[in-house]
Amino acid sequence: MNELLELLEGGDIRSDGHADEVASDVIQNTELFQLLLDGLEEDDNDLVRGRTAHALEKVSRIHPELFKGLLNQLIEQALEDKLPMVRWHLAMLLVNLELSPQETNKVILVLYILLDDESVFVKSWAISGLTILAQQKPDKNGAITTKIKVLKDHKSAAVRNRISKALKVLEDGETLPKGWSKRGM
Repeated sequence: MNELLELLEGGDIRSDGHADEVASDVIQNTELFQLLLDGLEEDDNDLVRGRTAHALEKVSRIHPELFKGLLNQLIEQALEDKLPMVRWHLAMLLVNLELSPQETNKVILVLYILLDDESVFVKSWAISGLTILAQQKPDKNGAITTKIKVLKDHKSAAVRNRISKALKVLEDGETLPKGWSKRGM
């Protein structure tokens, strides 16, 4: 494990630890990016992998260009990682990237799959991501709205609340709720 990733160790999985500081370091010195990205490969260390995903999401807000050529790797991780924290941060990250029309379609399909995730957090960020993409690509609005409407009676109040807010954006033209889009922050 490299020195940057060692900063992400220790403490409780419910804590972000030093992920914000690591993200800030990478934002200021993009040469550290690959060292951070290596954290997604720490299969036996959920803590480092989760905090890596958190830090990468923050980096993607400012430097989406660093992720060029990594879409398939990120998608695979978002769909297969056993840790919900990794899946929800990657759902957030995917929406921050500069995507071609074909890549946008891929990301939409991934977020559709994540709508079925067992984690409420993963579902919620998939809903937010789909809402953002529907705003960016109005031709996708109808299909996305139809897909997420299915969850409006979900057993989780958090999911129902997120769906309600998303539908206000998609159907009523309300502004995106604060905190959903973090790009440029």
